[in-house]
Amino acid sequence: MLVNLTFRNYVRNASISVLSMVFLSFYTTFDGFFVSRAAGSDALAAINIVVPLTCLLFGLAVMLATGAGAIIGKRLGEGRKREADELFSFITTVLFVFSAVLTLVILCFPARTARLLGSSERLDPHVIPYLISMAAGFVPMAFKLYFEYLARTDNHPKVALFMSFSGLVLNIIMDYIFVMVLDMGTFGAGLGSTLSMTFSAAVGFMHFLRGRNLRFVRFRSEWKSLGHSMTNGSSEMMSELSTGIATLLFNLISMRLYQEEGVAAVTVVMYVYYFFIAFYMGLAVSAAPVISYDYGAGDEKAIRRMLSLSVKTILASSAVIFLFALLSSSLISSIFGTGELCIRALVLTSPVYLFCGINVFFSSYFTALSDGLSSAVISTLRSLIFVAAFIFILPLAIGGDGLWLTLAAADAATIPVTLFLYFRKGRVRKNSRGELVRAAD
Repeated sequence: MLVNLTFRNYVRNASISVLSMVFLSFYTTFDGFFVSRAAGSDALAAINIVVPLTCLLFGLAVMLATGAGAIIGKRLGEGRKREADELFSFITTVLFVFSAVLTLVILCFPARTARLLGSSERLDPHVIPYLISMAAGFVPMAFKLYFEYLARTDNHPKVALFMSFSGLVLNIIMDYIFVMVLDMGTFGAGLGSTLSMTFSAAVGFMHFLRGRNLRFVRFRSEWKSLGHSMTNGSSEMMSELSTGIATLLFNLISMRLYQEEGVAAVTVVMYVYYFFIAFYMGLAVSAAPVISYDYGAGDEKAIRRMLSLSVKTILASSAVIFLFALLSSSLISSIFGTGELCIRALVLTSPVYLFCGINVFFSSYFTALSDGLSSAVISTLRSLIFVAAFIFILPLAIGGDGLWLTLAAADAATIPVTLFLYFRKGRVRKNSRGELVRAAD
C-alpha cells in the first residue's frame, strides 16, 4: 500500500480522501443553499427533513463498503486476489438489491414517508417533491459512495477523488439550472443530486469493469462473509443511521421549541457539522485500507506509524476547526439567510469539533482491524445513545440552549470509552509465533 510512510506521503494520501468526503458532504449543502435563495427557509428546512432517509441509504452503502473493504484489503495483503475479487463482486450485487428495494418502498409511499420523517402540512409541498426526486436515484447514490470507498481499497484514491469532484461540480451546475433558472424548487434540487451522483457511480463502475486491480468476476455467494461484513461495518452503518435518527430528533424538538425557524437553524447546523465530520471521515477512510492491508501483511511498524500520524493530525486540526466554526457563525448564517437563532446554535455547537475527530477515527480504526463490536460501541455511543439522552436532558435542564449543546456533550462523553477500548483491545503486537495480533487476542 503506502511504502515508506512519511508525513508528506501521509498528507498526500489523506488529502485525496478528505476532499472526496468533503465533496460528498456538499451535495445537500448546495441543495439547501440554492433552495433557500429561491424558495425561502421552509424549502431549506424541507431538505433537512429528508436527511434521515438518505442517512439510511448511505448507512447501507458504508456498512458494506467498510465491512467488506476490510476483508478485501486483508485478502489482498495476504495475496488472495481471486478471493478478494469474488467477495467484491458478491457484495456489489447485494448492495444493488438493498438499494433497489428501498427505492421502490419510498416511491410507493412518498406522502406517508414524509410525515414519518417529521414533515408538517406547511412543509409538505417542499418535502414530498424533494423526497421523490432523491429516492429515484437511491441506487446510483449508494454506488457512488460504495465505489469511492472501494477505489481506495483498490489503491486508486485519485479515482475516488475524480468521482467526488466531478459529481459535485455537476450537482452545482444542475442545482443552479433546475432551481434558480427553471424554478423547479426542491424537486429540481433533488433531481440535480440524483443525476450528478449517477454520473459519479458510472465512473466508478467503469473503473472496476476495466479491472486495474479489483475487478468484477463470476462469484459464489459468500453468506458468511456477508454477515461478517455487515457486522464489521455495523459501526459505520450505525453512525449513518444514528446521524439520521439524531437529525430526526433535532427536527422534532426544534419544531416544538422554535417551529419551522428551528428546523431551518438545525439544517444549517447539520450542514456545518457534516462538513467537518467529512474532514475527519476523510482522514479515517484514507488510513483504514492501509491498516487493513498492513494487518493482513503482518506489518506492525506500518500500523503504528499510520496511527501516530493520524492522531497527531486530528488533534492539531481539531483546535483549528473549533476556532473557525466559532468565529464564522455569523457569516455562515448570512449565507443561508437565517437569523440570530441560527448564529447562537452554531456557536453553542462548535465545541463538538474538539472531541468528535478522535471518536470518528478510532471507530474506523477498529473496523480496519475487523473488530466491528468495538467500532460499533464508539459509533453508537457518540451518535445515538448519548445524543438521545442529552437531547432530552439538556433542554429540560437549561432550556433551549441545551438542544445545541447536545452534540458536544455526546462526543465528550464518548472519549473515555474510546480511550479505554484502544488501550484494552486496539494495540497491535506480535505473538510468540511472529503473528500480528491485537492486545486483546
